[in-house]
Amino acid sequence: MPKAESTWEVRVGLAAKEFYLGGWESALSRVRDQILPEFTRESVATFETQLIRAGCPGRGASATVAPFRCRRCGATTGFRRRGRRSRQLRTRLGRLELQLAMVGCRCGHRFAPLLATLGVEAHARCAPGLMRRALELCTEQPYRKVAKALQREAGTTLSERSLRRLVRSAAARVHLSWQRRDLGPVRALLVDGTRVRAGAKSADPHDRGLELNIAVALRGRDHSGRRSAARLELVGATLGRRWKALVPALRGAAASPIAVSDGDLGIVALLNRALPGVPQQICTFHLRDSIDHRLWGDRMPFRARRALARAVGNAVEFAVDADSADRAVAAFVAMAERHGWRNTLAHLRQIGPQHLTTWLHIDPSGELEHTTSLIERLMREVNRRVDPVGVRWSRAGADAIVRLLLARRFDHPHWRRLCHDRGPATAWAELRLCQ
Repeated sequence: MPKAESTWEVRVGLAAKEFYLGGWESALSRVRDQILPEFTRESVATFETQLIRAGCPGRGASATVAPFRCRRCGATTGFRRRGRRSRQLRTRLGRLELQLAMVGCRCGHRFAPLLATLGVEAHARCAPGLMRRALELCTEQPYRKVAKALQREAGTTLSERSLRRLVRSAAARVHLSWQRRDLGPVRALLVDGTRVRAGAKSADPHDRGLELNIAVALRGRDHSGRRSAARLELVGATLGRRWKALVPALRGAAASPIAVSDGDLGIVALLNRALPGVPQQICTFHLRDSIDHRLWGDRMPFRARRALARAVGNAVEFAVDADSADRAVAAFVAMAERHGWRNTLAHLRQIGPQHLTTWLHIDPSGELEHTTSLIERLMREVNRRVDPVGVRWSRAGADAIVRLLLARRFDHPHWRRLCHDRGPATAWAELRLCQ
């Protein structure tokens, strides 16, 4: 294992007037920001010397396989030294001023092997660690705040324009509508949608932007802590596209015993097309709201419809068995027919009364998932970032930030491959106090 060591003599001073050390923390932090990039640059330069020596042994020496390869032709031998070139590199340790050793390949390509060793992409000016940290912050805060946060953390930053360009280039490598083959066993599939203020604004005063469609798989629950934690995996997501765009992604969860949704006709058609053999369940939480809305369309008074919707929802959700739930649904359908509630009857025919108690027919114990509350919490996290008051995103910008946000939230495989800064590299330091 190649090692690079450099020896320094560091002197750190601390002075104050009349023995009052007010502001000593900020003073020493500025000293740290000064010396840390210098340490890093020298350590990297020492490592580069060994790297070039191993790949370019010099004239007269036998040809050896270099620890790097040419990016153009893939060759690993036959390199020659071709001088040096200065390069600025932004890292999480500050801005580094590097004098890169260049090598030439037989194909005519001239490159710096150190950049590939550091994981820096071609023509990039940022190290992967800083890029990943910037992407993490961009999924949480506005771009202006991200630039200020990077300056505080790393002593260097990116402009808002560079952050937007970084987000869009990274999102282009994150595909959330592709089928996943690593989901494993699934206990339930949850599908729901929300709206994001993005795209061209129309004249409609009720325009709420683009539709964000999300599908999540429940893998199980962890009961080791004080509260049970759901183990979720992202199945797929799309922004501004029809539900049928999620068909390939949903087929990765074909082993799910049940699919839960709010009863939207687009979701029902999607499930019938992508997973025709998976039983469907209407979310028992949405059931109360949907019944209340249809009873309002049938001109029922406020208190009466709220009480009736709550009673029907409780009778289904807290039923002791499937038969009692079916009887409650049948009694409500008969009441709607008797009173002539046309909107309510039309809604029940669309969603199918049999889909209100599917979870109890499959698992009489009632432990099977029957609400979309887990995905509702996820959509609130998305809206907190991309749906602030007074802001309307462009379609491309919203799509990019949503992809990265969801990929990071679920540790998606495409996110793990995105400018990661993990590896076998280790570092050490030894300080000696000279009296």
